This record gives sequence, C-alpha cells and structure tokens, in this order.
Amino acid sequence: MHSWPTEVRARALAGALVRRIRPRHPGWPAVLGPELDQGRRLRLRPPRVEDAEEWARVVRADQALLEPWWPSSEQSWAERSDVARWQERAWSASRTARKGYLVPMVIEVDGRFGGEMVLDRVDRAHGTAELGAWVASDFHGTSVARRSLRLMVRHAFAEVGLRRIVAPVGIGNRAAKLVLARNGFRKEGVLREHMHVGGKLLDHELWALLPEDADWL
Repeated sequence: MHSWPTEVRARALAGALVRRIRPRHPGWPAVLGPELDQGRRLRLRPPRVEDAEEWARVVRADQALLEPWWPSSEQSWAERSDVARWQERAWSASRTARKGYLVPMVIEVDGRFGGEMVLDRVDRAHGTAELGAWVASDFHGTSVARRSLRLMVRHAFAEVGLRRIVAPVGIGNRAAKLVLARNGFRKEGVLREHMHVGGKLLDHELWALLPEDADWL
C-alpha cells in the first residue's frame, strides 16, 4: 500500500483540522466593496472585536432611534451597549457564520463604524434568509442605507446562493419600509404579535425580495 510522506500527511491533517475549526461557506467570509458614494468610501466587512468601543458609542448616541425596534430586554440600554456586549456578539456571530447560518457585516464608511447589515437564519437548503440592518444617524439622509442594502443583496443572490430574502419590519418603522420598497422588496403580509421589541409585543410587516423583483441587479 502506498503511504504518504510524513510532511505531506502532516499538511493534509492540518488542513482538515483548519477546515473543521473554520469551515468556509459560500459567501463567507467576505468584504463587499469598497464603493464610492457621494465622495464617501463605503464597504461591508465582517465584524471585529476591535469595533467594540465605536459600536458602543454609536449605539448609545442613537438610543432613541434604535431602542423602539430592538428586541426587548430587562437590561438598561447602557448595559446592552457595553463594550463587552459587542465582544460577545462578535465572537458568537463569527462562530455562527462559520457554521453557515449567518452572514454578519459591519457597514464601514470612510473607515468609521456606520451600522450593521446581517443575513440571519440562512437556510442554504431552501435558499432563504432574513435581513436585518441599522444605519448610524450620522448617515441618515444619505444613500448609505441604499448602497449597503444593494451590496448585501447582490452578495446574497450570487455568492451565498439565496433565492429569497425576507425582512420583518415593525409596524411604524417607516424609514425601514421606505428603503426596502425603493429597492424592490414587496410587502407580503402582516405577522401578528411577531416580536417583542421596544418593551412591547408588536406586529411586523413581512417584506420579501426575489431576484426578479430588483431591476438594479
């Protein structure tokens, strides 16, 4: 029987171990962009533990805009936006992404933390996922949300291999609905008492996108 040289066998075993610890999945990890957006340099990239302080600063500054739409919690906003919370989230997101169930991205604008864009509940067998996102108030009124959404959607339908993206939006979140509608998402119905957000159980509209819905793809 043919036997591999010791060095070749060692490399093969090391490669198998790396693939088991850090398996690769279509579309992850990835950096999307950069794109020039009205003089700004925009890209989507995986979250880093080092983002913690900037994330905490932005989330605390935007509490009034974010808290009504974020999952309810008994913790104070200061506790929820603590540096340690982001570090835990970053590690957890990376582990879940390596398993193929999540595509978490940070929106980066001119090197600054500008928000998050995430494909959650990725079902590769059925080609579906749920989109969640928020953009820092510093970039409201710009095209950062639209361009970030389009970067993620293109990536989802091409490299990730999805065929359908859904986005539940809390009743009353007009800004989120406008971004989705202007980029081809269609409202499919209302999910009654879908999620507890902002301290109350809230109905959510279900918006969805198929590749043929977006004429900009």
